[in-house]
Amino acid sequence: MQLSSGPAQPEEFSLVLSPDTEAGWRTRVALRERFADSLSRRTLIDLTAVVTELVNNAVAHGPRRPITVALAVDDETIHGEVTDQGNPAAALPRRRATKSTGELGVGVVDQLTSRWGVYEGSTHVWFELPVRAG
Repeated sequence: MQLSSGPAQPEEFSLVLSPDTEAGWRTRVALRERFADSLSRRTLIDLTAVVTELVNNAVAHGPRRPITVALAVDDETIHGEVTDQGNPAAALPRRRATKSTGELGVGVVDQLTSRWGVYEGSTHVWFELPVRAG
């Protein structure tokens, strides 16, 4: 008989950033420091691209309040959230306009995640990113 401690608990990560032009850079550094040894290079590159894009959007379009990044990583999926405390009425039309003009913006998030969205009535963006091997 083999004893099991049950499913592994997700690895959690959180970061609070000042909404300035260095926020994206600080995000990349923090993600690399935290996950370089636990995620494949490909997954870390994808994660860094997605989170940096969302943080840069929060800096460019947010209310100049702290930005929160929260991640939960398990064996198969990274569940992530980026919150900028902004005005949700302004965020959704801007998201639609960005998608229609063909700009890269959220297209990066669309391409690299398995799903993503904005919680209704907020500027709280969530995403799921598959953990890839090697």
